[in-house]
Amino acid sequence: MTSTLNHRSEERATARQRCLADAAAVAAEVSAPRAATWDRDNAFPAELFAALHEVGLDAMTVPYHLGGLGLGPDAPEPDPLTVWLVTRALAGADSASSHAVQVHTNAVHCLAMLGTDEQQERYLRPVVEEGAVFGFWGSEQSGAPAGSGDGRPRFTVARRVEGGWLLSGRKFYSTNARGARYGIVFAVPEGARNAMADLLLFVVDCRGEGVNVAREWWDRATGMRATTSDEVVLDGVFVPDHGVIGEPGAYWSHNVQARYLPQFSANFQGVGRHFVDHASRYVSDRGRSGEVEARRRIGEANVQLASADALLCKVAELYEARDLPAAYHHSRMLRSFSQLAVERVIRLTLDACGASVHFDVHPFSRMLRDWESYSRHERLDLLLEALGGEDLSGTIAAGPAAFGFHERSTFDTSG
Repeated sequence: MTSTLNHRSEERATARQRCLADAAAVAAEVSAPRAATWDRDNAFPAELFAALHEVGLDAMTVPYHLGGLGLGPDAPEPDPLTVWLVTRALAGADSASSHAVQVHTNAVHCLAMLGTDEQQERYLRPVVEEGAVFGFWGSEQSGAPAGSGDGRPRFTVARRVEGGWLLSGRKFYSTNARGARYGIVFAVPEGARNAMADLLLFVVDCRGEGVNVAREWWDRATGMRATTSDEVVLDGVFVPDHGVIGEPGAYWSHNVQARYLPQFSANFQGVGRHFVDHASRYVSDRGRSGEVEARRRIGEANVQLASADALLCKVAELYEARDLPAAYHHSRMLRSFSQLAVERVIRLTLDACGASVHFDVHPFSRMLRDWESYSRHERLDLLLEALGGEDLSGTIAAGPAAFGFHERSTFDTSG
């Protein structure tokens, strides 16, 4: 038994090394030289997805029997760490395009986790065979459930019709809108009074009638521009019954969002590494590598990143052991700590470099714009409040309450 387990561990380690080597090569050869152009042009990173498709990394969370790599926290043999480390490697070159891949990967995982065998075959085969890209669209500017009667705008609504549903509404922060073949869309059934409990997930074919990408909104964004997180207007979009994923409220009852916090954390850590690497080169190129203050700041920045990495590995161990309550709790801890750590890393590296690093010949201004947008995807104060409440009450929060959401919250979940 021990030798069998060791053999499987060795196989996993070898596969992980191969994935990380491929990710590092793609980051260096595709993302790094194009990041500034994607940002300038507000362009979908099609070249990145094409390169990942060539090595199978766009199908990391597609089940193995469908031709994917079968990775993630809910695989038959869970391996979330490889997915997170690939995200971190890509983010070390460009956080915006890495987030585009991250959203696609999470959407695919959600479908693999909640979808039927027929749905997986229908929607995930195109990822493996054609390089189809997914979006994951939940965010609303503001809203209340249909029929709430308080006069506020409604969430995206799904109206039941023969053979399926008609979706109408507007989604914001719709990452990959300019390149997605499919989008997983959050909507509530017409007449629902509890948006969280009744929430449904729909697979929308972005080539279908009534799906309109309004680019003007995201063209004004100053950070994370390569995510092409446009406004998507859904005007009576028909989704057949086979396009409904899971039961009502499944996104929350299965703690789907908690599973994705480590992905954000890995991206954050990649951002931190990006800052440290650039700062180290900047200081060395100017003959300041012996400067005590610069060395102290770079040293502390590396300690912050090492601590975040250790917590990332701890969370992976919890998912692999299927200790899910502890995994969800530590995922929120990881997401919170990674943001705090990287904010400290950014301050340390900027102080080590000095004012001239802000000139546009360096990438720091773009990296800072991206960070200021990206780090606000979830409200840190709400995550910390939930964590403190768990400690004080001795119980682990679940569902929307774990993220500070409630029935009438502004719906801003998927980025």
